[in-house]
Amino acid sequence: MYIVDGINGTWATVTGVHGAAGKSGWRQLVPGRPLRGPWEGVELARLAPGGVSGLHRHTRTNEIYLVIGGEGELSLDGATYPMPVGHMALTTLSSTHGIRNTGSGDFHWLVIEVPAAAALHLVTNPKETADVTSPAARMHPVDLAALRHIDLSPFGAAPLLDAHYEQLDEGAVVDLQAEDCEIFGYLVSGAATISDADGSHALTAGVGVTLTLGEKAELRPSGEATFFWARSKVEGAGR
Repeated sequence: MYIVDGINGTWATVTGVHGAAGKSGWRQLVPGRPLRGPWEGVELARLAPGGVSGLHRHTRTNEIYLVIGGEGELSLDGATYPMPVGHMALTTLSSTHGIRNTGSGDFHWLVIEVPAAAALHLVTNPKETADVTSPAARMHPVDLAALRHIDLSPFGAAPLLDAHYEQLDEGAVVDLQAEDCEIFGYLVSGAATISDADGSHALTAGVGVTLTLGEKAELRPSGEATFFWARSKVEGAGR
């Protein structure tokens, strides 16, 4: 299991993100490429007031955005959506999207990006001629804080499986099992303890945790806490 402090860690400054003027901040939450699954990147991002992450089009990856602080709006395939805290967006192959800070303070969001299963299939089967840029069923941004859980399989998001937003009271337990998948979680608010085969580890808000293939852990909040987590399937893990 990997534990990385996001909010309080060292941030990189990115200029001209996706062609937009100005600067943004990025914080990598999974160090290097230690995982079995084809994760592209797991990051915490931030924009100053008025900041923009420019419009861009996905040609090989699927991506989750989850807002964890501030106020913003998302442009997705020609439409604009408000993105308050707890809202999640999914972008898939051929999606065009960008994001803007519309508030008076910093805007923070999580980014989970994975190579799309359809694109990977063509890499390993180059004689096939499927059009991987054809739009799949689109998912409009959702209030994940209200839904608590969403199945991503109907939206062409593979290998992403699902996403969860747990609003927890003391005494609750979140059972995390990375069977045939890997899991990334992020403590949005509060404090918690996560326990695995190596012992117990204290978490504070802004900390990310990653379970590699086959790992298991239990998360227990210390008082009220909010915990986001998502699963990504590892193809061939059971073979």
